[in-house]
Amino acid sequence: MDYRKILGILFIILGLLFMVYPVYSAEAVSLIAGVCLIAFGIASIIDGFSIFSVMTNFSAVNILLGICAVLLGVLFIYEIDALSFIIGFQFYLIAFVLMFVGIVGMFKGIESLSRLASVLILILGIIAVFLASFSIAQPLYTAIIVGICLILYGITFLASSITEN
Repeated sequence: MDYRKILGILFIILGLLFMVYPVYSAEAVSLIAGVCLIAFGIASIIDGFSIFSVMTNFSAVNILLGICAVLLGVLFIYEIDALSFIIGFQFYLIAFVLMFVGIVGMFKGIESLSRLASVLILILGIIAVFLASFSIAQPLYTAIIVGICLILYGITFLASSITEN
């Protein structure tokens, strides 16, 4: 069986699970992200102490990164919904980039068409800020949106495996 068919079926099943059980899927993502961050943090701390005598500055950064990763991992396990936090952070990052590009384009635009495009980009940035705050405030809807995206990816993988054969 082609790997794309297997991935397509797995993505569709995962997407349906995210849509049917959004609370449990969001909690599972937070738990998995928390455990991975704690494991990464512990490995980073151990690595920082193992190269301490060779490169002191790099090992101090490694130890600090490990401590931050462990703390964030514990927060993801016990307190913060990782799915909505990560997606909200991405929306905020995209929003600030769009707003920056829009503002720069308004001042630098030579033609009225480029200034209009810059205004539209700025408006999209403001909309992305609202989407970020919405995804952080409502993690259930974020899990449902992730489920829909997984189903669409699954359909894409299945379609690409069928058309190639």
